[in-house]
Amino acid sequence: MKNARFRLSIRICIFTFQILLGVIIVRNKDRHPSTLCVQGYHTQTSGPAVVPIVQSSTFVFENQKQMLDSVQGKSGGHVYTRWSNPTTKSVEEKISALEGTEDTHVLASGMAAISSAIFGVVKGGERILSSDSIYGGTVQLFNKILPQYGIHVDYVDTDEIVDKLMDSGGSYKLCFFETPTNPTLKIVDMKKVADAARTTGTISMIDSTFGSPINQRPYEFGVDLVMHSATKYLGGHSDIIAGTISGSKVMMTNVRSAAKLLGGTMDPFASFLLDRGIKTLGVRMERHNFNAKYLAEKLERNSRIRKVHYPGLSSHPHHDVARKQMDGFGGMLSIELDSDLAGTSKFVDSLEIFLNAVSLGGVESLASIPALTTHYGLNETALREMDIAESTVRLSVGIEDPSDLLFDLLSALDVLQ
Repeated sequence: MKNARFRLSIRICIFTFQILLGVIIVRNKDRHPSTLCVQGYHTQTSGPAVVPIVQSSTFVFENQKQMLDSVQGKSGGHVYTRWSNPTTKSVEEKISALEGTEDTHVLASGMAAISSAIFGVVKGGERILSSDSIYGGTVQLFNKILPQYGIHVDYVDTDEIVDKLMDSGGSYKLCFFETPTNPTLKIVDMKKVADAARTTGTISMIDSTFGSPINQRPYEFGVDLVMHSATKYLGGHSDIIAGTISGSKVMMTNVRSAAKLLGGTMDPFASFLLDRGIKTLGVRMERHNFNAKYLAEKLERNSRIRKVHYPGLSSHPHHDVARKQMDGFGGMLSIELDSDLAGTSKFVDSLEIFLNAVSLGGVESLASIPALTTHYGLNETALREMDIAESTVRLSVGIEDPSDLLFDLLSALDVLQ
């Protein structure tokens, strides 16, 4: 007994000493984002250091009771990869750790994530309120597909979302928005939108692709559903197509049910690549953030550019809101050239390090003209409402040397003279 008390006293002394030195082991819930990117909340004492690829479509059971328990969700076992898969589950848990949510579902694309979430929580006859500055593919989904199922979408300026919600009398089932927006990097106050949505009984949903969980975590501000095109920053290497949707367990139950039936299933090998990409997300975002801010500050002073859209600039109209809710301003920026569409096309075609391609968030820098790519097919009025001009160029700033990237942009601008 005396020895036991002595050992307990020693442990207490050591614990107190560690606290004083500031070296006490951090508990899982206190892990920082970069640690979560690498290891999530997992604690492992043996086995493979890397999550294995379970490349199987179906799973075997010893008996019918064991199978039924898995089918009913009692055991947590996997039945069929369209429903769930061990490799995919591992990366889902990591993303939930990063977002601070209870659950995450990974799907085969960002559009699969959006559509599964909407069909999971919105029924025919109900309405959606959406920001008017969103990804072109989402606009097409809202305008062409949802009305066929009796779901209609009203659009509102990003600065008027809160007022529209409060004046709606709870007539909207879901409020959808982006921040930063694609492609003009507008910023929406996440907490104000989430509070207004909750007050009016509306589900709030954000496309947080441009921010990444390193720069912003909308769930902490009260947003109900957080979506990413994981093709972008989460994957980070332009080699997978993937999407994620995160939220509470209650909300995600309906989303998972819809996703299971719609069938936008993530392949286990793609899940493995997504997990591998996320491991370097923290260090990649540091460089993305630095490079984009560096270029934005340099380009803002260039007379051949009418406007630079980047929330990290003090001149950005929502800079103060961005500082309040973001830990970094991201690797995306848009510039509006002092030129027409022909000149803008010539500028993009003259770039060498910035690759002429759509998508974003990879380690390589990309340039595209939204009017000809992501927002192609939208009429002039819709483009104008989104502040997209024919001379707007969207830049996904990679992790190359920033001076090389600046030289590339300035050299292409010289072609316009």
